[in-house]
Amino acid sequence: MGSVYLTILLVVTLGLVLVGYLLGMKANYSREKLSTYECGFEPMASSRQAFCLRFFILAIIFLVFDVEIALLIPYVLTVGAGMGLYVRGLVFSFVVILMLGLLHEYNEGSLDWML
Repeated sequence: MGSVYLTILLVVTLGLVLVGYLLGMKANYSREKLSTYECGFEPMASSRQAFCLRFFILAIIFLVFDVEIALLIPYVLTVGAGMGLYVRGLVFSFVVILMLGLLHEYNEGSLDWML
């Protein structure tokens, strides 16, 4: 009785290995399959070119201020609930630090796209 279960287990295991091998085979791709897709047009340039670093810096700045808004919305919604002076001081210092960071980014030229 035990050898029947062992035989079934062996056949199922080999079947799964065969299916995995067949599904994992690499297909032969043509030049068209390997080229970049740009809305149906021929690629204008190589897909290996670096992106503009200014875009990434601006995206990070956007994320920082997006998180700031997500943190300040609960404060704005509960201002009338009698927030303590300590919490108001924390929120004020948080906003001041972010505004100083924004001023630094502005003076550094990270927000200027006309160069």
